[in-house]
Amino acid sequence: MPDFAGAFTSNILGGAVATGMNSLWDDGRPAYYAPTTVIAAIAGAVGVIDSGQPSPEALIARTGAHCGSFSDDYYHRIYLQPSRIEFGNLVIPTTRTVEVWNAFLDPVTIFQLDGDTEGLSLGFFPPTRMRGLEDIFYEVTATLDGPSFVDTLLTLHFSAGGTRDLAISYGRVLVMGLLHDWQGGFTERLEWLTDVLTMRDGGEQRVRLRTDPRRSFEFDVLEYGNGGQLDLLMNVWQSRVYAVPVWTDKAWLAAAIHPGDTVLAVSTTDLDYHAGGLAIVGSSAGASEALEVLSLTAGTITLKRPALGNWPAGSWIAPARLGRLPAQQTVTRPTAAISQAKLRFELEDLASPVAATSSPIQYRGYDTLLLHPNRVEDVSIDYQRLADVFDVETGTPAVIDSPNRPFIVRRHQYLLPDRTRLTAMRGWLAARAGRQVPFWVPTWERGLEVAQPFALDATEILVQGRGFATYYQAMPGRRDVAFLHNDGTWFLRSITGFEFVDGVVERMRIDAALGRACVPSDFRIVCFLELARLESDAVEFFFETDRVVRVTLPIRSING
Repeated sequence: MPDFAGAFTSNILGGAVATGMNSLWDDGRPAYYAPTTVIAAIAGAVGVIDSGQPSPEALIARTGAHCGSFSDDYYHRIYLQPSRIEFGNLVIPTTRTVEVWNAFLDPVTIFQLDGDTEGLSLGFFPPTRMRGLEDIFYEVTATLDGPSFVDTLLTLHFSAGGTRDLAISYGRVLVMGLLHDWQGGFTERLEWLTDVLTMRDGGEQRVRLRTDPRRSFEFDVLEYGNGGQLDLLMNVWQSRVYAVPVWTDKAWLAAAIHPGDTVLAVSTTDLDYHAGGLAIVGSSAGASEALEVLSLTAGTITLKRPALGNWPAGSWIAPARLGRLPAQQTVTRPTAAISQAKLRFELEDLASPVAATSSPIQYRGYDTLLLHPNRVEDVSIDYQRLADVFDVETGTPAVIDSPNRPFIVRRHQYLLPDRTRLTAMRGWLAARAGRQVPFWVPTWERGLEVAQPFALDATEILVQGRGFATYYQAMPGRRDVAFLHNDGTWFLRSITGFEFVDGVVERMRIDAALGRACVPSDFRIVCFLELARLESDAVEFFFETDRVVRVTLPIRSING
């Protein structure tokens, strides 16, 4: 093999006149042109080659600068098309195609994906490798599961450096726009979950198992002449999420809503609007539009996105909650053109606009419930004892009553004639958390009757004799008394004892004087005060109208 001294110049590259024109060859030649051995310089030598192997190829070292060309306008970058997808309002899962082109000559890797992908099905997931100049089409599917509105930005990170953004937005809400039939009222149900462990002496340990109560709406709808809209909703969307208007909070627009409006003049006081929730605006003709609430004040609602429709003054608007129908829904058809149904929606949006509140009057460390019951129906009272019965069937059964007292369950109905009282009751119930938190409640039974006048500093009061001194000494549930004065003032006191006077009156001792002189006729009612809890975790509000509400509370006395 010949030896030579000096430098070797490629005939092809040697013909280049402009500096940098052959950078593709000099700096980026394919691998099969690469020399097998790299040497820094060529040294001249004369002699005999001992080895019979081929001598190493000389490396050609050149310096130069890259010369730009039109190819730089298209290559050496990442393309993503489209950069934004608007799915609109989903009724079925919808798919769009996204094109990603690696315009680099070398492979790149999508090594990271940032952004919220809830409710989205992507055709790729990092790490994903793309060959040089590879063009790939991915499918992006918006499913029917997930948030009601999605406006997310997905960021793809590439190993060649840099990122590409893909904006995706859509809604998956179908408005239950069938108007509510008020003939059957409107029922709202709240249900907490409490684990109650009862000891042999009647003491309880109550553990809250649910942070927020489950909530449901039940109401009637009547359809006639609408071309089978109810049937269409049942066929297409029954098992999916609806935007259910809170019909009890429906109001009428005083000012029109125009496309592009983001601030609405709507009263929100004591209504079910909340930041991050929904509002529905509609017309009597059946058209409706769902709006997202960003923030609110007592008289305005600010939207996350501008309104799309044109809604004149007089259109209705109401807060809305996301809910589902049960797996089986019954619809009755009195005629071929009339459809009736009682719809029950289990809500998925459980955010409460009302915070837990304490009662204005506290007694011995607990809240009180001093609202007068609405006695339009008989009050049902159950006396329950924790008695253990041992019966071997060969003799008389043995009965052991460890608490030695009944636990009394009363069912009181309360009438809430306005929104202020309804909001107060919601806050009070939120503080109860179902069966967990106890409270003091009057029995509302005339078990005590003041027999004679007493002075303002009196701690001994004569009451009509009922055998208190004999039977009620230190009995749980009969140790506290409530006085309701004719002027509406409540006096809550602890009973320290009863004393027999004669067969007509008995002396009741209390822990503190009332602070005013009274005669028997000064009181609307004097009754025992019991420490109690709710007997059920579920509470129902029945709206006779959008303002008048009835609620029935089962109340159970406990040790205390």
